[in-house]
Amino acid sequence: MWKKSLLLIPALLFTGMSFVDVVYYPSYKPVLMTRSNLEASVALHPQALPIEYPTKLYVYQTWIFLVEKYKGLHLIDNTDPKNPVRTAFLTIPGCQDVAVANGMLYVDNAIDLVGVSVDLDALTAHEVSRVRGVLPELVGPDGYIPSAYRRKNRPDHTEIVAWIPSN
Repeated sequence: MWKKSLLLIPALLFTGMSFVDVVYYPSYKPVLMTRSNLEASVALHPQALPIEYPTKLYVYQTWIFLVEKYKGLHLIDNTDPKNPVRTAFLTIPGCQDVAVANGMLYVDNAIDLVGVSVDLDALTAHEVSRVRGVLPELVGPDGYIPSAYRRKNRPDHTEIVAWIPSN
């Protein structure tokens, strides 16, 4: 009697099983910036800021440009490689990468590609060029943009410049 009852339990579990849709709750939410604020956001701070989330670095002459994910670039004087000195921070919301060509810094400012002229001796910088919308939107750390945050479902004239945990 026991053996037959025990054998029926798995059979009842499998026959009564139904499949349900899995609902995904995003674990990140975007930081949005208006288009006008984005285009006015590139700015040089003449003091070093703390390094919190470094991702990439680029070496140019005696300088190191260290990307602070979604925030901008740390400018590090590497004249003495045994004693690099953080000298300034270039704020660039949505920044994830940097390159240098012909003395010009090229960075991603969310979906825009921006050319920045930087005088590293005088520690000054100004935006020289901007190609709007040439880069893809910033996807979340889990690899996509949830439908609630896609362009058609968020305020007009806004761009995703970062992702933060939603919890």
